Amino acid sequence: MKKGDKILILVLLVAAIGFALFFFLGAEKGGYARITADGEVKAELPLSEDTLYRVETETGFNIIQIQDGYVTMQEADCRDQICVEHKKIHLTGETIVCLPHKLVVEIIGEKKTAYDMVVG
Repeated sequence: MKKGDKILILVLLVAAIGFALFFFLGAEKGGYARITADGEVKAELPLSEDTLYRVETETGFNIIQIQDGYVTMQEADCRDQICVEHKKIHLTGETIVCLPHKLVVEIIGEKKTAYDMVVG
């Protein structure tokens, strides 16, 4: 390995660490969990209230748990159980997806507005 290779590896490592710090330390804590099934919003639940929410779809059910400001998929009757094994989420933009049931749980920010964007 040449000196230039070592310098390139070091620069890429520092850039990756900087990006990770920027992304994780700059992430905003979410305020609501938006639950969408087959493209239709089923609920927007505040993370400040502990809740169990059951969603029934044509293909099965999911139970979403909100506890201590974190969201988990408590139970699902899908085969692979990837959504149930997913880590807890609480930052804006994080999601848990159950593909067999076409269900998405997304963390959205504190401020609920009717508009996505304001154009000049």
